[in-house]
Amino acid sequence: MTMANLGRIISNIEQLELIIADLEVKVAHSPDDFATNMQLMSFRNQIDDLYQQRYKENLKREKEIIELRLIGQSARFGNIPLGFVSGLTKNFSETIFNTSSFLKFGRKGGKKREKLIKDTIDLRFEGIGRGSTIFYLSGRTSPDLFGTSIIQEALENTFNLIKSDNPDKLLENIGDVGISSIKPLSRFLLELSNDELDIDLRWQSPNDREFLWEGRTENINSLYNSLNQINISDPIDIGFEGELITISSKGKFEIQTINNLHLFGHFSNDLLEKMKEFHIGDVCKGIITKTTILNPVTGKEKTEFNLKNIQ
Repeated sequence: MTMANLGRIISNIEQLELIIADLEVKVAHSPDDFATNMQLMSFRNQIDDLYQQRYKENLKREKEIIELRLIGQSARFGNIPLGFVSGLTKNFSETIFNTSSFLKFGRKGGKKREKLIKDTIDLRFEGIGRGSTIFYLSGRTSPDLFGTSIIQEALENTFNLIKSDNPDKLLENIGDVGISSIKPLSRFLLELSNDELDIDLRWQSPNDREFLWEGRTENINSLYNSLNQINISDPIDIGFEGELITISSKGKFEIQTINNLHLFGHFSNDLLEKMKEFHIGDVCKGIITKTTILNPVTGKEKTEFNLKNIQ
C-alpha cells in the first residue's frame, strides 16, 4: 500500500470520528432510537477496521526519516566541525524525545517512562548525505493498537510549532509539544545562530505530506527570541465534574463542567484506551492540570488544560 493510500485511511478515520461523535450525541438524547444505535454500531466497526489497517501499514513503514540540510559559510566546503553537528542533532533529538514523552504520558515522568519512550521511538543518527552537509536522523514508527505513532505526532507537532507565523499561533502550538520541549528547541536555534548556519528541516509524513521548515537567520532568531520571552506558570491540579462534549484519537477533549465552564485540552496517549470507554454526553469526573502561557511582549495569554485522570 502506498503512502497515498495510507493517507486515505487516515483521512477516513478523521471523517468517521466526526460522524461517530455526532451519532453519540443523538444516542445520548434518544437512547432507544434503534436505527441510530445500529448506525453508530456500524460506523464503530468500520473505524475499528481502519485502525487495524493503519496499524499494519505503519508497521510496514518501520521508521521516520528527518533530513537536516545545513547551509552557510561553515558548511560551504562540506567540512563542518563535529561540535556543530553533535550540538544540533542532540538538541533536535531531545526536542522530539520530550514531545514524544509529553504525548505519551503528559507531565508524568520517571526513569521507567523515559526508557519506554527511548525504546519506542529509538532515535538514531541515520547517516550523512552528499557533501557532508545533509544529515539524517531516524526514529521507529512503532504504531500502537489504534495504528497511531507517537513519533509521527511528535514530528508533526514540532514542525507546526517552528513554522508558527505569529505569536498567537506560537502560543497555541506550544500546548501540542509540551513545556519540556521548549528548552532543547531553544538550544537548537541558538546553536544555529552561534554557528551562523541556516537549515532546511524536512520530513515526509505517512499521508504523503512534506513538512519543510526553511530556517534562515531572521526566522531562526525571531523564533528563538519569542520562545525565550514566554512565561509559563507552574501547573495547578483542578478537580472537575461534568459532561464530555468532544473527544478525538489525537488527544483532544472538551468537557462542560457542572459549573457551566468549558474546558478544552489534551489527554496523553496512555489515557487513550481509558478514553475509548467514554462516549459523547457521558458524565465524568477527574483531575485536570492547568498551565498558563503568557507572551509578555504581546500581552497574549493561553490556558492549557491537560487531563491527569478521569472516571
